[in-house]
Amino acid sequence: MGQLAKEKNETMKKVMVMLAVMLAGVAAQAEQCLNGGRGSGGNKTDLLHLSHVHRGGGKLESPDNTLETFKWCWENGSALECDCRKTKDGVGIMLHDNTLARTARGIPEELKKKSVSKELTWDEIKDVDVGSYLSPKFAHHRIPTIDATFAAMKGNSTYLCFVDEKGAGPEYIAKKAQEAGVQDQVYYTGPSHAKIFEWNKILPGGKSLLWLGAWPKGRSAAERTRADTWFRDAMAKLRAKEFKYISAISIHTYYDPKDPVDPFIPSTPLLKEMVNEFHSHGIPVASIPFAGGETEEVYFKLYDLGFDAFSTDYPSVMFSVIRKLKAGKRE
Repeated sequence: MGQLAKEKNETMKKVMVMLAVMLAGVAAQAEQCLNGGRGSGGNKTDLLHLSHVHRGGGKLESPDNTLETFKWCWENGSALECDCRKTKDGVGIMLHDNTLARTARGIPEELKKKSVSKELTWDEIKDVDVGSYLSPKFAHHRIPTIDATFAAMKGNSTYLCFVDEKGAGPEYIAKKAQEAGVQDQVYYTGPSHAKIFEWNKILPGGKSLLWLGAWPKGRSAAERTRADTWFRDAMAKLRAKEFKYISAISIHTYYDPKDPVDPFIPSTPLLKEMVNEFHSHGIPVASIPFAGGETEEVYFKLYDLGFDAFSTDYPSVMFSVIRKLKAGKRE
């Protein structure tokens, strides 16, 4: 064999090796998408770190949207969802409601009725007790600023925060995350796909979570149909925009194991369809069971339906489920 032929042969071998590597990579990527980002041969529990506590504290265990509660979630291996708005003087704070009526204690009634965003300054609310509404042992809890929250995350890469924007604006949240150096740990969160597009313009490649909820009123046949129709319409709208810039999804579900028709709203077949479609785009899917979330059963059912993670109003229940799933034990 001549020298030229040998060189051609060696070149062809190199090309074939390169093609094989490229094809293997494409196959792995395709499988990763089909498995909701779990990856080829990956552990199905890999995405459980996206599980998060609604408002940071849920309903009963710890005050919502306080720094102490956030740290409690992180220390239990969970992410958290919080709510960000601004005070009258432009300070970003973590607070769900636009008044202090539900969570504040020890302040005049007229102060409780005022709009935090339009009528109250940071100095007026920074020392207000927002923990005693749940228990006297939480009397030291105060409203945290977005700066304090992000500062607590810095240097702890596993501390994730799903920021549900309540008027602070994507640009402000992105700026604060970048200033703190935690932009890779912050997910812009909410029901608006349009705002996620805005978030991506401000923070290209920034993470986001879109939540989808139909808010059914009861479990009648009409409400089941309405809920399923709402979700199908929502999927069509997302499909039209090619699911762009969505890093994760959270679906509102309602669970009743005694329901003779279907324990889930939206329906079980539709949940499977949606999960599979999101996975085909490489998007992991969580669910918050607004009904039934106090039992471990619903989280295991959701996991078996293909959900990758959870959100919850019952943190300790979810913490227990995650520990069991990671250990491969359900008892």
